[in-house]
Amino acid sequence: MRLKPGGLSARFAVILSGELIQSLFHFAVNVALVRELSAHDYGLFAIVFTVGGIGITYIRSMVAVPATLFLSRSLGRAAELGHDATFGAAATLVATGMGALVAAFLVPELGTGAAMGGLFIALYAFRSYLRIVLLARASSRIAGLSDIAYALSGAVFGGIMLLGPGGGVTLLDHAFLALASAHAVGIVVAYGALRQPVRLRFRPSLRRRYASIWPTLVWSLVGITSTNIQGQGLTLLFALIAGPAAYAPIAATLVLFAPLRIPTNALTNMVLPEITTLLAERKLDRARHLVIRSTVIIGLGCIVYGAGMWLCLPAIEHYLFKGRFLHEPMNLIGLGVWSVVTASLLYAIPRAFLEAAAAFRAIAYGAIVSAGLGFAVMIPILMTTLPAYALIGLLVSEMVTAVWCARAFAIRSLGAGLPAASPMEAARVDVDPLPAGTRG
Repeated sequence: MRLKPGGLSARFAVILSGELIQSLFHFAVNVALVRELSAHDYGLFAIVFTVGGIGITYIRSMVAVPATLFLSRSLGRAAELGHDATFGAAATLVATGMGALVAAFLVPELGTGAAMGGLFIALYAFRSYLRIVLLARASSRIAGLSDIAYALSGAVFGGIMLLGPGGGVTLLDHAFLALASAHAVGIVVAYGALRQPVRLRFRPSLRRRYASIWPTLVWSLVGITSTNIQGQGLTLLFALIAGPAAYAPIAATLVLFAPLRIPTNALTNMVLPEITTLLAERKLDRARHLVIRSTVIIGLGCIVYGAGMWLCLPAIEHYLFKGRFLHEPMNLIGLGVWSVVTASLLYAIPRAFLEAAAAFRAIAYGAIVSAGLGFAVMIPILMTTLPAYALIGLLVSEMVTAVWCARAFAIRSLGAGLPAASPMEAARVDVDPLPAGTRG
């Protein structure tokens, strides 16, 4: 079923409001922790949060995007419920694995508190999967309700955290626990609004479905891995070489530019199912115009926001961050972060088009090339001069990726290299609906 323009606008407003609410909450959490934690502990929190973002890219690639493509082609409620159960089981496995890895990483720093960090990452990843699937099922209101529940409960838990005893690492433990609890509330609210039980099916159908799409999915995983190395490698490399304390001012500045991602994420989540449907119907002109129009809007928004932030950054650092980074070149860091964020957002919608067209191999090649160039520029700078200048390497990487995605989008939006039916669509024959007694 196609959405009318009015319905599309209403859906975007709901999705945007959800993105806005949870992004404002994340902003408030980061500001509170910048003011209360040491530079080392805030840097560690920022690194874990970044790792959570990396985890979301994997759960999106391995579970959410395949689920979106299957659900957009599901025939009947039984098939839809079958896909929910299958991909929900896959999301649970992936999210649990991510949480365990993060907990193991945090043990040297937090001891027993590492479990709270791992729990936060696991629930963060699963709620992100659930949110994308809800949007694919045109349940944007339920997704928005889950976002509101997450932000409100997080604010309550965060207030209790700040008023509780202890500080330093203890406060960091409490921060991870508060965020994990908030994600759990958001998940419970989403399933409660759906009025259906949680169905997780670890059956042979899970293996069959993934076997049918594995040739396509493996390139998606290669592309995501390369993109993460390209896009998030600076964070982890910086932490390894300079330590969390040196990363703290960059992390704090990234928080200031996070609002640019709010409408972009909302727009991407909204247009991915729409682009998938248009490609399935071979309506390439409409899909191309949708991508171009959305990208132009994102670019204009980045320019306006960047100009405003350039004027306000000194006052923000002095009052909002309590002057914690007065010894850092904050104007230089702000310009570098804005440039990197803008370049990365400009290829968000073209990349969504390439994912919907199952062009994962092109995405992977582009990410590998741009990651290599970015690190070739970044590592020597990071080793020889101020860390802020290392943002140049990341900017080079993001710009190469943007050009690569634009070129691949132009080729495929004109019909060249676009398959008659994507491997995900061909795999739809493996429906394996739920037993009759569990439907409804």
